[in-house]
Amino acid sequence: MEQRRKARLLNCLQTILDMESELRSIREAGSILGELTSLRSIMRELKLGQMQLEESDVLRIENATMAFLHELEVHFQNNDGKSIAHGLLQ
Repeated sequence: MEQRRKARLLNCLQTILDMESELRSIREAGSILGELTSLRSIMRELKLGQMQLEESDVLRIENATMAFLHELEVHFQNNDGKSIAHGLLQ
């Protein structure tokens, strides 16, 4: 069971990191990109073998990841209707 929680945690973190290219297209995402660098560092130093993960902690991280992805989806849906020329003028 513990291995499954660790895999779920890593999946959430990797999912967020995988969004980096999409985030680069958002002008307001500069601070988030810096956080991704920090997250990547933390993941490299993370010692999962020594960690005890509670189900409630993993669920909280999964919910936060889903909320983050939902916010990105809403942002991209709202910007789909804008013209490319308008995007270049920003």
